[in-house]
This record gives sequence, C-alpha cells and structure tokens, in this order.
Amino acid sequence: MCLINTVGLLLAKFLARASEIGLRRAVGASKRSIFAQFLSEAGMVGVAGAALGLLLTWLGLMGLRALYAEGASGTLARLDLGMVAITVGVALMASLLAGVYPTWKACQVAPATQLKSN
Repeated sequence: MCLINTVGLLLAKFLARASEIGLRRAVGASKRSIFAQFLSEAGMVGVAGAALGLLLTWLGLMGLRALYAEGASGTLARLDLGMVAITVGVALMASLLAGVYPTWKACQVAPATQLKSN
C-alpha cells in the first residue's frame, strides 16, 4: 500500500513540474537525462525512507532494552550490519521501482504544448 501511495505522490510531483520539463526539453535536454534526474530523485526518497526506518528501528530497540533486563536485552533485540544493509537495499529498490512509472510519464511531456501554455 505504501508503494502505491509513493507512485501516486511521485506522479503528482513530477507532473506538476511539466512546464520545467518542457522548457528543459526545448533547450536540448534529452529524455534520458530527465529520466535519470527524476529516477535519482525517487532514489533519494528511498534513502530518506531507509534512514527514517533505521532511526525508528533503533529507537524501538532502545525501548525494548529499557523494558527487559540487561542480561536478555543483548540477545533478544539487536541490529547487525546485515540487517541494516538489507533495509537500505530494499528501501532503495522499492523506491526506484515505484519511481519508474512516474518518471517515464514525466518524460512523455511534449515541450511544444508546455511552451505554448505558459
């Protein structure tokens, strides 16, 4: 459900910038460069989501450690480097996959119609 919401938000964000895309295309930017820029923006959303998720996970682990005795807290709840790597990788891949359609749709903006309307 979150990925569907991400697709909708990215689509609205990218299409709201249609006049900017049209202008960039009119002055010579290729669809490939616009696609790369917008997909990297979608990737940055994934990196920010991963960072926020790791922060919330760490806070949750601190809460668990505060609830349980010191002896059990080390084995009960821990976050190792492999889990961090998987979290960042999944968040980045999910945001890039969610950003493909909005990015493709943004690249389909016709420069002539955008320049005539503004």
